[in-house]
This record gives sequence, structure tokens and C-alpha cells, in this order.
Amino acid sequence: MTTLRRAILPIAACVVLAACSTAASPTPDPTAPPATPDPTESAATATSNPSATATADTSVDPWRANAVEHRTHNGLEFEYDCPPGGEPDTIWGTDVYTDDSSVCTAGVHVGVITLEDGGTVTIEIRPGEDEYESSERNGIESSSYPAWGGSFVVIDD
Repeated sequence: MTTLRRAILPIAACVVLAACSTAASPTPDPTAPPATPDPTESAATATSNPSATATADTSVDPWRANAVEHRTHNGLEFEYDCPPGGEPDTIWGTDVYTDDSSVCTAGVHVGVITLEDGGTVTIEIRPGEDEYESSERNGIESSSYPAWGGSFVVIDD
């Protein structure tokens, strides 16, 4: 088990007209806060209505998209389109995932989509957890991780 975190690749719709950044951090630092959004990047907009759902901007590989840009927007839901033939990416947690986990891969782990067929994954933003447990489900192995500042759950419609 490693305590190093992969580079955060923030992507997705931003809440209340904020913009997203798609730049990855050159050196992973698990104690660093997420990157400040770049207002020059394109982004979908989300409503401030907590029951509304926004569609994620997938300007990079959708299977690498995470929910870091939504941290602190607890209760809001976001949809991510995951194309067929996906390549799984890293996830931390079981049922509740760190917000820098791959949303599409978490969707496969939960069982709402498959790598082969892809589909739409809806997540709800949650506060950070004290600990994230690992597990193996649906051919995807998640990793454990200690306390992390933001998380999400996959909504199983």
C-alpha cells in the first residue's frame, strides 16, 4: 500500500458559474489543496439549486474525470458521460470515494455502468471522510486512503 497520491486531474462542471481547470499538478502532493480554477478554461455551468443535476465538461479523457472541482458543494449532483471501451483509472474508497477518484471507474466499481458499455454516472458531493476502505467489485480494485478533504457517492438510479 502506498501513501503517494496520483496527480489530480480536475475536470467537470463547476458550481455557480465557476470555471474548471484541466491542468494536472506536475508532482503529486497529498497535502496540497486542489488547484485554483483557471477562468480561461471552458466549463459547463451548474445551478445553485442543490437538487439540480449538471453535466460534466469532458475536455480530457472522461475516464480520468474526478470531482475535485466540486469540493465543498455538498449535496449537489453531477452527471458524467463515460464512453464505451473505457480504461479504468485509480479510485480510493468503497461506496464513498475520495473526490480525486475517477468518477467513471467508481461507477463501474458500484455497478451502475461497465467498462465495455460505458454510460452515465451521477454523483453526489459529500464532505471528506476520516478513512476510505478498499475493496474489489465488478473487476475494479479500489485502494484505501486515510482522511481526505472531499468525497462523492455514486447515485444508483
